[in-house]
Amino acid sequence: MKNRKDFRRLFACLVIFTLALPLFGQKSDSLKKDSWRPRPYHWNVIKLNIMPMFMWSTARNITISYERLVNRSQSVSLQVGFLEMPRIIGDQIPGILYFGDSQKGGVNIAVDYRFYLSRRNSRPAPDGIYLGPFLSYYGYRFWNDFTLFNSSIIDNGKMKGGFDIINLGVSLGYQFVFWKRLTLDLLVFGPCMSLYSAKFAVTGDLSPEIIEQIDKDVLDKLLAKFPILGYLIHNDGAFATGYRLKYGAGFRYSIQLGFHF
Repeated sequence: MKNRKDFRRLFACLVIFTLALPLFGQKSDSLKKDSWRPRPYHWNVIKLNIMPMFMWSTARNITISYERLVNRSQSVSLQVGFLEMPRIIGDQIPGILYFGDSQKGGVNIAVDYRFYLSRRNSRPAPDGIYLGPFLSYYGYRFWNDFTLFNSSIIDNGKMKGGFDIINLGVSLGYQFVFWKRLTLDLLVFGPCMSLYSAKFAVTGDLSPEIIEQIDKDVLDKLLAKFPILGYLIHNDGAFATGYRLKYGAGFRYSIQLGFHF
């Protein structure tokens, strides 16, 4: 319980810190030393992040973002998306159980504050090289009904779990603006510090041996799809049912197509 409270408090602090960043860029252009910079063609960009579609091979991974310039060289953006990842676990764990109905899904949210490096950019922002802090969140949930093979103790049960990742880091990228309207945003470098949490539970009258086998199979599948979750593994290589919280490192990158207006 304490770990969950710490998780929520840290997330709230990071959100407040990141959302407060635009306040430092609210001075009028006439009062800033960079008022000589080219005036932007437009002040808004709405974008579609195509990376989740390629990573998870499904068109239902929709992530959109809105970027707003706060002056001639800085902007703030908000990204929101729905994630539907490929099925993590197969139809059965051989010799133990087979799975029935299932549900899965997740969300991603990110807030960025960008500084467009005008000394390297000849065109108006948001065209050019940018650098700035970001805060992002990824959350994923799943559950599966299952039926045991050759068991007189229980006919069915349920397995449910999920994980959350909070990232705070710095992004470096380049955004192209074509014909003053179309944009191509390439975020190529985004190291970050991350907070990982995961929860996994199996309901039903199961023996410790069966729970251990389910744990092992689910762990193998999760690590195959999401290697970064290795931070949550116990020293003995097991991911016991329950709740885990751990710090680590992460990385962020994206390709976004947009409309400048």
